[in-house]
Amino acid sequence: MSKPKIAIFEFTDCEGCEVEIVSLREKLLVLEKRVDIVNWRLGQENNQPGPYDVTIIEGTPITQDEVDRLKKLREESKVLIGLGACACLGGIPAIIDTKKRKEFYKKIYGEKYKPRGIDAMPLAAYVKVDFLIHGCPVNNQEVVRIISELLAGRTPQYRGYSVCFECKQAGNECRLLNKKPCLGPITQGGCNAVCISGGSPCYGCFGNREGAEVKNLLKILNKITDQKEIDRYFSMFLNRTKN
Repeated sequence: MSKPKIAIFEFTDCEGCEVEIVSLREKLLVLEKRVDIVNWRLGQENNQPGPYDVTIIEGTPITQDEVDRLKKLREESKVLIGLGACACLGGIPAIIDTKKRKEFYKKIYGEKYKPRGIDAMPLAAYVKVDFLIHGCPVNNQEVVRIISELLAGRTPQYRGYSVCFECKQAGNECRLLNKKPCLGPITQGGCNAVCISGGSPCYGCFGNREGAEVKNLLKILNKITDQKEIDRYFSMFLNRTKN
């Protein structure tokens, strides 16, 4: 019986999520015995064309050529998975105010520059995405979990709890109770509350959990800080969510 063919591609990104896959080391080698990674620019030299059983994509398409390639990969793939915040939510590239894009082009590249870039959007804005592995970067154990679920013939499930649950497990003090902004209550778990454990707030890179009470969180945030700061928190990862 032939092993499932897996391909890993990237668009505009920092490749940090793929580095997390590489950092699996021995676990990646074990995983490779169960699958056939046939196309991965970052991990190997010899790559094969589609079709693929599973295609994993990091990054967001910001040129029409990348959008066209994404659509072709969708046609060639039985299962398409978004890897990381840029693929799932638009990520860091989506932070820029679209109204200011021309101004930045002119300032950075000069008057004669003819831009090819388009607004950064999640993969789901262009094609059907079968599953999203959130994070900035992803939790590499989540990658193993999702692929293992697929190999077992099961449909992967998202975490049914928020980052707050993982904060309690880690013994962190609640930022909101300490009058500090945080998006943990509305953000899907799976990151092990790594940012908060390190002294930073949650900016929502794992996306909204199902049934997230955004309005209730906004009521709390309005008592803690001003609207400008609230907008800054929500603009980091959640301003282009399409799914």
